[in-house]
Amino acid sequence: MLQTINLKTQQLLNYEVHQNENNQEWIVLVHGAGGSTKTWKRQIKQLGAVYNLLVIDLPGHGKNKGQVLDENYSFQFISEKLWEVVDYLRIKKVHLMGISLGSILCLQMRLLRPDQVLSMILPGAIVQLNFKLRLLADISLQLAKIIGYRRFYKLSAHIMMPRANHKKSRDVFIKESQALTIEEFKKWTNLYHNLNDTLNHLFETPSTTPQLLVMGSQDHLFLSAAKKYVRTHPTATIDIIPDCGHVVSIEQASQFNNISLSFLQEISPYSSLPKKPALS
Repeated sequence: MLQTINLKTQQLLNYEVHQNENNQEWIVLVHGAGGSTKTWKRQIKQLGAVYNLLVIDLPGHGKNKGQVLDENYSFQFISEKLWEVVDYLRIKKVHLMGISLGSILCLQMRLLRPDQVLSMILPGAIVQLNFKLRLLADISLQLAKIIGYRRFYKLSAHIMMPRANHKKSRDVFIKESQALTIEEFKKWTNLYHNLNDTLNHLFETPSTTPQLLVMGSQDHLFLSAAKKYVRTHPTATIDIIPDCGHVVSIEQASQFNNISLSFLQEISPYSSLPKKPALS
C-alpha cells in the first residue's frame, strides 16, 4: 500500500510521506536549489513501490514559500532543518538521495549524523568546484544584483544544462524556481560565497557510508570532480549515464531509478526484516 501524507507545522519544513507497508527502510529525497518536492515526481512510483519515501521542500521552496526562518542560511543550518523532519517522524536511520545542490546537503547531513545514514545516492553530485565554478561562485551575488536574481538563476541553469537534450531538466528547474521570492533568492545566492570551502571540507572527510554518484556523461561542470571523489573515497562508486546532462533523475528518470534500486538492494542491511508499524 502506498500512502501519501502532507503535513506542515509553523517551523517544520513541508514534507510528503509515501509509505510502503512492506518495507522498514526510508529514503529521504532532497531536491536542489530552485526545486521542490515535485522535482522527484518521476521517482515516487518506482522507488515508492519498494521503499518508504520522505520528500522534503527546502526552506523557501515549494510549500515552504512564505515561511520565515530567523537564521541566515548555511549548509549546516539547512541540514539540521532536514534532520528535524526525520526526528519528528521518529525515523531512526535513512538512505539519503540528493540532486545537484541537494547532494551537498546530503553530504552535510551525513557529516552531522553519520550513524543514522545507511547510504547515499547523489545524482548530479556537486563535490568540488573547478575554476569556472569558483569564479561564478565568487561573483554570484554581485552578478545577481546587476542582472536580477531570477535572470541569474536562469543563466546558471543554461550554463549547467546547455544542450538541446537538457531542455526538459532546464525548463523544470527554471519553472519551479519562479516560486522563490527575491528574498529567498538572496539567501540561497549568499550560500555560494563559502561553497568552495564547504565542498573542500566535505570532500576531504572520510566516510564508511556506501555512496553512489550517478552522473551524466555530458555533465561538463561536475563529472570530473565526481570521478576524482570516487577515486578518493573507497566506499563510493559511480555510474555514468551516456548522452545525459546534469539532472539525470529527470532526463533519464527510469534508468536512474533502476540504477538506484540495484544499488540499494545490494547494500541494504534491513531487506529481510518484517513489516513495520504505520506512522500514527
